[in-house]
Amino acid sequence: MDDTRELKQAYDIFTAAWRIYKAHYPPKDLKDDSYWSELMEVIEKTEAEYNCQLCKDVFCAVASDLECKTKR
Repeated sequence: MDDTRELKQAYDIFTAAWRIYKAHYPPKDLKDDSYWSELMEVIEKTEAEYNCQLCKDVFCAVASDLECKTKR
């Protein structure tokens, strides 16, 4: 992959992560299975689109941050 395409893909991944974060903020109670299941479905679908380590790392951070915010 050339540098321009790689940079565009990174931009798209961060944009998707922001949209997912924004759509699922504020996070729901950890016991709300429908919220967390829907979040994971969206993340898994988006990860499948890009299929790269950066995507996995970024979306893992998104889910982890939302989870941490429920524990405050």
